[in-house]
Amino acid sequence: MGIDMSNYKMIYKDQVFNVVSIMPTIDFNSEAQGIKKAKFIDATFLDENGELAFIHDEAMMFKFVRR
Repeated sequence: MGIDMSNYKMIYKDQVFNVVSIMPTIDFNSEAQGIKKAKFIDATFLDENGELAFIHDEAMMFKFVRR
């Protein structure tokens, strides 16, 4: 189940997209204590042609800005 991100714009590799949803991958088995951060993100978005597209990449490659 993804997270609804329809109120955000997604910035990926200096391009801005209308993001639909994301699904983060988090390593809960890590020995580190405290706040866990996403390692990877699967993003569903509308590309420049208005077609539904998908990206899987490291979380640090994405930025999200509220519309």
